[in-house]
Amino acid sequence: MLTDLGRQFVQSNPILSNPYLIQGVLNSRIFQRIIPFLENNYDDGVVRNDIEQFLENTANLGGASMAPRRKSTVISWLIGLNIVNQVSGRYYLSASTINERLENVSFNNVDEPLIPSVTDLSEYETVQMRTSAAEQTIITYKRSAATERADNSHRKLVNITSERIKKAGAIPKYNQFIDLATRYQKQDFIFEMKSTTESNEKKQIRAGLSQLYEYQYLQNKPNAKLVLVIEKSLSQKESWRSDYLENDRDIHLIWDGNDQLYGNDKTRNTLNFLNISS
Repeated sequence: MLTDLGRQFVQSNPILSNPYLIQGVLNSRIFQRIIPFLENNYDDGVVRNDIEQFLENTANLGGASMAPRRKSTVISWLIGLNIVNQVSGRYYLSASTINERLENVSFNNVDEPLIPSVTDLSEYETVQMRTSAAEQTIITYKRSAATERADNSHRKLVNITSERIKKAGAIPKYNQFIDLATRYQKQDFIFEMKSTTESNEKKQIRAGLSQLYEYQYLQNKPNAKLVLVIEKSLSQKESWRSDYLENDRDIHLIWDGNDQLYGNDKTRNTLNFLNISS
């Protein structure tokens, strides 16, 4: 039986470069783990044995007779879809291939780390444990995220930020409740987008602040930079929150203005890859 994604694939142009195919492959948990592994080795690349060892440490490959075939299949898909480039026996992640074919990389499993930094199961197990304990909260977050993502202003904030991430050569990712996350030059970033008006900005900022802290905990990324992206600059009565967020809470604040991202000095310096205006 074809899934909805499979149906879209066969009804469009069913070739290797079809975005539906790469989306389907990257929806698999094993590939969602190997992409961050390749990101962590972006500059120096990896050899085939590195990939095989990583898969042995983090994936269920079946029995002893099945494991070599599965490892070979994963590597073949990476090469066939041009997710990696081969240079002198080393494999390098091709972020441009992923970014050209997909808007953002979607993680279907909410208990999967978006930006893991280890090569064994420890970080994965921690995230799975925390998300399992917070199941009811995550259900609420997923409902809220579904409502927000139907809002044009929210989608616009995601799209603007995502495009900036891609232009910097990084890969934007998301799951059912986290708007965006990425790794750039070995630094992790988690983004929360909030559409705001003068009447709701206080409520939205408070919600975004708490969500970012909880996402940081659930994803087990204590050193990730947290970024709140809002629809409009703060009103005069709420302008004090800029100093509160950035200097007291260490939350980087960005706002949209005519399809152009703006931020204060600290945020512009920390997120210089997003080309934020003053």
